[in-house]
Amino acid sequence: MDTTGNKIRLQRQMKNYSQQYMAFMLEISQPAYSKIERDETELSLRRVYEIAEILEIDPFKLMPPSKYGLGINYLKIKQFFFRLGKYVSRKSKQKRVEAESLNIVHSDKSNN
Repeated sequence: MDTTGNKIRLQRQMKNYSQQYMAFMLEISQPAYSKIERDETELSLRRVYEIAEILEIDPFKLMPPSKYGLGINYLKIKQFFFRLGKYVSRKSKQKRVEAESLNIVHSDKSNN
């Protein structure tokens, strides 16, 4: 099934990022991050955007399809993501520098 957690896991594996790196960037524990990929944690829009920012992808790639058709105002949502993106992008850049300084590598050799 194409759940949000599966989409996140596949994108993370394509980037060769470890769960430890993702957890560090999100400021959560690795077990908490693992729950995201297993769809055991409900994600907020902010968290979806943070994950998309780390994975360097469009947040809409992680969103589930609409249950009620195309009645969504995508312009308003994109404007919201743009404003949120400015905030998250600054924070993400700072965390990348911090991860490098702490020698937390993003590469996952085991393909979790």
